Amino acid sequence: MKFRATIWLQVCLVFLACANAMLAAGPADVPTNVRTPNGPDQKLTKSSVVQTDLEILERARAANEDAYQALQSFVCNEQIERYKGSIDGDFADPIDTINTKLSFERGTEQYTEIRQNNHPRTSLSSLPGAWSEGEFGTLLLQTQQLLQTQHVSFDSFVDVDRVPAALYRFDVSSEESPWDLEVAGRHYRLPFRTSVWLSINTGEMLKIERTSISISADTRISEIQWTIMLDHVDLNGKQWLLPRTGTYAVLYRESRRREWNVLNFSDYKRYSAQTSLSFNN
Repeated sequence: MKFRATIWLQVCLVFLACANAMLAAGPADVPTNVRTPNGPDQKLTKSSVVQTDLEILERARAANEDAYQALQSFVCNEQIERYKGSIDGDFADPIDTINTKLSFERGTEQYTEIRQNNHPRTSLSSLPGAWSEGEFGTLLLQTQQLLQTQHVSFDSFVDVDRVPAALYRFDVSSEESPWDLEVAGRHYRLPFRTSVWLSINTGEMLKIERTSISISADTRISEIQWTIMLDHVDLNGKQWLLPRTGTYAVLYRESRRREWNVLNFSDYKRYSAQTSLSFNN
């Protein structure tokens, strides 16, 4: 699976595979409550941690493969709030708000009914500044595949919104990376680190964070971050773990500034086609 990223005058990072993505800037700001799941006094031996984390990882590989193979035919509303500010400050200067209808079919995100500050737009790519595509299914599918193929390291036991979880990390080199960054016609293959929080009980992915800091100085970008938080959604009598919030962030340390997009997903629906076949004698 190959992803392609493009940056134009104002940073736009595009991913192409089953979908595209353009990243804005700013640190991932989705809160996560972190503590040891069994309390501060719980003692775990090295051997018990290794055994436990391997079991969780194998459970996650099986659970997420099944879940995302069936990740088709979803529709939701996506709101993108765009900001800019100082790289070190807490002040956020709002740029605009984009609302769109997002559907996911055959591994590709489709964006319709796009409105920028309530003004209709033909496509996200027609917007100036930073915009993003691919956050719904592309990141989930790719993370699931990389969990199967990359060397995954256990980090720690934590909680994600009070759900006991295990944190794992894996690195993807520039040679293996599907993340291709294009700036002013030049291409840069980006290495990145992925952190993924997996439910201890079910193996489901609760949070995904991707960060790339080894970016060519020619781009003047010091860091790119991509974070998605997932939550359970009940649809047609079945429970799905789907994106709830997200953040795309681009940092420019030389100019001490950042830009970022805050994403919110709501009003999920799932559609399906019913076909009947009959034979007449």
